[in-house]
Amino acid sequence: MKINSGTIILFLALLVASRALYAQERFYFRNGNTFPHRIVEANDKEIKFLEPKGDATIRRGIDRENVVVAFNAHGLFLVIKDLSTDPEVSRKSLEKFYNATGPSTDLLIKSTPIEVIPATIRMENDAINYLTEDNKPASINKNDLVAIIYQDGRHQLLKDAEEAENLLSAAADKVLKYSKPASKRNNVPPVKVATPPQPVAEKTKQPVLSEQEYKEYRQKSITKVEQFSDYLQVIVDRSFSMNERDLAIKNALQLFLPETQIEVSSKNRKGVTKLPLEMYLKRLKMLPYGNVQIKWSQIEYVSELKQEQDGNYYGTIVGNQTFTGYGEKNQNILYSDITKKSVRVKLEAYQKEIDGQSKTNWTVLLGNIGVVADE
Repeated sequence: MKINSGTIILFLALLVASRALYAQERFYFRNGNTFPHRIVEANDKEIKFLEPKGDATIRRGIDRENVVVAFNAHGLFLVIKDLSTDPEVSRKSLEKFYNATGPSTDLLIKSTPIEVIPATIRMENDAINYLTEDNKPASINKNDLVAIIYQDGRHQLLKDAEEAENLLSAAADKVLKYSKPASKRNNVPPVKVATPPQPVAEKTKQPVLSEQEYKEYRQKSITKVEQFSDYLQVIVDRSFSMNERDLAIKNALQLFLPETQIEVSSKNRKGVTKLPLEMYLKRLKMLPYGNVQIKWSQIEYVSELKQEQDGNYYGTIVGNQTFTGYGEKNQNILYSDITKKSVRVKLEAYQKEIDGQSKTNWTVLLGNIGVVADE
């Protein structure tokens, strides 16, 4: 396999957990990735969702256990473990869910104890300053919340999806009580809060990508995924020396944080296994095949880069990974599969001094790798 020139070099990449705001249909994977798609059916083993492909819409399936929660366009959520395993019942429940209206006010979902607080958010940072239903000022720390549902349809998940699963399930019925047209008590005029209950840091102007920069960094993100794919091929290719393969492992790891995990699947077993990236790469090097080929193809954005509240840009790239294990002398194919995988992408701004002048640059960061579907 031909390896892109300059692939085996040292990269520095940091992944910072995001708490992004969304205002569209979206579902969350257990590994933290998200997809902006609509779930249409479920059974006891998988869920099916609609994925746009050009002018067409494709129905895809994915292991049910990998998906935690879905949000509709109005901010309401449905915890997947609470969804019926009967296909017909699930279809009706999902149709009702996606057609449901959102709350007539902002909702703060407190984690301990579970409480849904109706609010009119006035100011938001590490602490949220808001007006109660009685039009009184109040404040709560974001660390005490599991999620925020905004009146305009946006939502913000403040804990990891897996951690939020049971909390959201417990809060679901309470949230639904507010899925009604606004009542008179919610139609209060805006009131200026002169002295916030807690200090809020002054917001600074966030750097924004120009159109040309956006195109460049979008391509850099795809290139970085391609480079990771090239490292994988070096690791499994026995024509390279052990030193070269160890160097490929080292450089691949430097694309991610030490805690990064990757999901793997196999036709020989059910479900998905989550492994630390370093363990996965070392296992690849020791696979008991005469030779192995790993190739990523159809690498593309499924969720385009968008700037979120923290000033960073986030997106999700997907690609098809083809794995082929051969016998001795490459005579027979002993195992082969194609797995669609997702990679979280983040663009983070930083300041660089050039000739005494501060200039904004951007770093491309990769996140956890998840299994989307086996083909």
